[in-house]
Amino acid sequence: MAVKNIKRSLNMSEEMHGLLLQLTAKRGRDVTESDIIREAIREYLDAQSDLVGSKRHFQKSLQARLDRLEAILTFQANIQIYLLSALFESDANDALAEAIITAKRDGEALLAQIRAVRDLEPST
Repeated sequence: MAVKNIKRSLNMSEEMHGLLLQLTAKRGRDVTESDIIREAIREYLDAQSDLVGSKRHFQKSLQARLDRLEAILTFQANIQIYLLSALFESDANDALAEAIITAKRDGEALLAQIRAVRDLEPST
């Protein structure tokens, strides 16, 4: 499918045009005034969070999805903690405190071990 270009004209002050010419001269021979105007419009559109195709909209919707996933994972982790603590019944508080302390102390080493195992290639 052929790309259809739409032409628009715009008015600008002499001062704006002078700045545009300076930018064009700085960017080199391969960059035109139209290129810079298109780039400025693209950056402006990308910064608009309420436009569906903009980068800002994507970032905002991605952040919302990550927040939902974090809430779900936190909820599920809490359920697992309560289920595990129910197994210990009388020592639940002590077992939970010990697990938190151990995870805080050894968490980085455990994550490093997990990464090392994950990075291993399966032997053939």
